[in-house]
Amino acid sequence: MSSEMPPKLETRLRQQGYHLLGVRGAFKACQWQRKSLVTGDVCYKQRFYGIESHRCVQMTPVVDKCTQSCVFCWRVTPQDVGVRWDQTTVDWSDVLPPEDLLKATLAANLRSLGGYNPSTNPSVEPRKYEEARDPRHVAISLAGEPTLYPFLSEFIELIGRRGMTSFLVTNGTRPNVVADIQQPTQLYVTLAAPDEDTYRRVCRPLRRGLWSRLLVTQELLQSLTCRRANRLTLVSKYNMSDPRGYADLVLLGEPDFVEVKGYMFLGASRGRLSADNSPSHADIRAFSEKLAALTGYYLLDELVASRVVLLSRDKHIRRLD
Repeated sequence: MSSEMPPKLETRLRQQGYHLLGVRGAFKACQWQRKSLVTGDVCYKQRFYGIESHRCVQMTPVVDKCTQSCVFCWRVTPQDVGVRWDQTTVDWSDVLPPEDLLKATLAANLRSLGGYNPSTNPSVEPRKYEEARDPRHVAISLAGEPTLYPFLSEFIELIGRRGMTSFLVTNGTRPNVVADIQQPTQLYVTLAAPDEDTYRRVCRPLRRGLWSRLLVTQELLQSLTCRRANRLTLVSKYNMSDPRGYADLVLLGEPDFVEVKGYMFLGASRGRLSADNSPSHADIRAFSEKLAALTGYYLLDELVASRVVLLSRDKHIRRLD
């Protein structure tokens, strides 16, 4: 049986600039796509990996569903709007099939580019505008937990058949899905705690036993053939401690990359945290240096504007087209 999104949540999402795709998919124009078009500035995905910011779209198949309710997440949760809904169950009838979801995502991207036509916005280069209308990369992240989408494997496969690359970001709580799906171009597993107690306090799991499942997913990384990454989301006064604990988790999975990322005071998280919980880039750099020393990873790059530092198992990174 289909479950409609609560009207109050839908209103909040539209106010925040989300384009809803079907009942619960969503697209949101990335600020870095706009900056790339207007000023030439690019995000960490281009700086680190070669993914062109103006040709990248960010979306989620399930904007209102997740197995966690992380204190730092910009996602709107029931407590943020005072409305309850089932956050962890997704039925196939509730979502768009892969072909329709990708078509709706690309259509939303075209709509979002309406104000960047060089004929009315002379700061935009015509070539980049046309390329932005034909994106080459899909970031399956944005909000929600994408492994709850029942057609995720088919969706990733469809992206690849269209000659596009894909980044999938997961919280790691559904290892059975990660083990069986079509592998994306790059898989991210978020690490937001060095131990179970911190995990429960910061990630606020909505089901029992999710820390153990995260550990299974982390160990599973070793057997995957796609590019693999851990993203550490660090929040001052909450989880920015015990670098050795994080190092042990990284070494359990041996990912190709580790992104050490500072929490940004954005979205719905502003009702749960304060700007003081957003660490400085200097703090992120210092923590990254400790992590590099403990893991043997190389500190290769950083982007101050995003408060992110890149660690890599290898000294050289193959850039993606």
